[in-house]
Amino acid sequence: MPRIFSLTLLTVLLSVCPALGQPPEVADIPVDYEIADVRNLPQHFGGIRLRPGSAPDAACRQSFLNEFLMHYYSPWTGDAPLSDLARTVTTMREHAQREWYGENKRKVPGKDLEQLLANCDLDRFPSMKQAALAIVPTSLRVLPTSRPFLVKSDDFPFDRLQNAGLKLNEPVRVLHVSRDGIWVFAETADANGWVQQRDIAYVDEGLAARWMGKPLLVIVKDFTTIREGEGLVPQPARFGTLLPIIGEDRDGFVVSVAAASGSREAREVLARLPKAAVRRFPLEFDGENIALVGNELIGISYGWGELYQGRDCSALLRDFYMPFGIRLPRGSYNQITSGKRISLSRLDPSEKERFIMENGVPFLTLLHLNGHIMLYVGSLNERPLVFHALWGVSVKKADSGSVRQVVGKSIISTLTPGAELPLATGPLLDKLGSMLILTDRCSSPTPREPPVRETVPELPGDGRDSR
Repeated sequence: MPRIFSLTLLTVLLSVCPALGQPPEVADIPVDYEIADVRNLPQHFGGIRLRPGSAPDAACRQSFLNEFLMHYYSPWTGDAPLSDLARTVTTMREHAQREWYGENKRKVPGKDLEQLLANCDLDRFPSMKQAALAIVPTSLRVLPTSRPFLVKSDDFPFDRLQNAGLKLNEPVRVLHVSRDGIWVFAETADANGWVQQRDIAYVDEGLAARWMGKPLLVIVKDFTTIREGEGLVPQPARFGTLLPIIGEDRDGFVVSVAAASGSREAREVLARLPKAAVRRFPLEFDGENIALVGNELIGISYGWGELYQGRDCSALLRDFYMPFGIRLPRGSYNQITSGKRISLSRLDPSEKERFIMENGVPFLTLLHLNGHIMLYVGSLNERPLVFHALWGVSVKKADSGSVRQVVGKSIISTLTPGAELPLATGPLLDKLGSMLILTDRCSSPTPREPPVRETVPELPGDGRDSR
């Protein structure tokens, strides 16, 4: 039976943690309260021993890598549409017609929305098709503005114009320029949106071909500073950033980094990176590398749509698998439907836990509920454990209603985080709807006798944890 990644310190750490005591009253819970799972479970990865035969075999790894590279470079190859542009235009118009609150907690004036929509110049959309890439870490926005748009005045940090983040050097396809020329509309294989034109550079066919033909490095230290290179402004590179290899010596690698010329054309700049910050792409899917990746990503701040360089639940899992050359799309629903989804909805909570432990493959199994996705990492004391980016749990107020107790980071937890609190909507386990074993995408496996295969898409959630 699968067990958690054999953390030898796990039992010791549990034994020395203080007792929980009585559940605190809501009024007594401090703002920076750590839920019991975070306090009592070690928030690190180590000593991982994969179950024999559970890692992807050579054919599966190659299949994953081929799929990854095809999608990653798709903005530069072919003419097939990467997104539903008609729906994209409808979304922009809908957002410009809704009621929003701004950073000052006041309603966004209607005239501001009209000006934003006019700046989109949708009568000519799309007006171009040009390969490009990001020359700095940046964001894709629903409308051409950096201002936050909130559903409620106190809804920070859930800026509903934030669609996704772009990493340094990430390929994009530019389809349009705003009327004022400050913004361009760009798309990747999985997301689209407005990005400031200063953050991208245009790529010609020759550069794209050279770039795609080179072996790659992947950044494995978040916010690694790239500072060397003629005309290159020092900047941070996020975990998962991919860079073409030019050379290697004893101390590090020389890589290609894109910079923009005065005409916004991309030019290659050579930069040097220390070996401690990078690995050759893709990494082998083994215990050592899983620990390397997991320890870099645990404890990082929650960021809706990767806002403020954080990661929400789906961005966390996407970045977890990126160094291994395993592609996950953006969005929790898209991720759980990227393979053969197994429904858990007809099981009671204890049956769900048992089914996951008996059938799930640690580090290769996704667990999904409406608006949230998690990675199954094994079990402890007959309880499944998961790695996920959790914004918070809803706690009952003494009088009526509920309040959000913020976790706000990536954690290892049980499927009942915050169970010591008076939860307003029940634990995640009760709402858990389905699971996906990623290696099932490589073949047609022997059926695991699931209770039922999901055939009807889940309804979208409230969006708080759906990215």
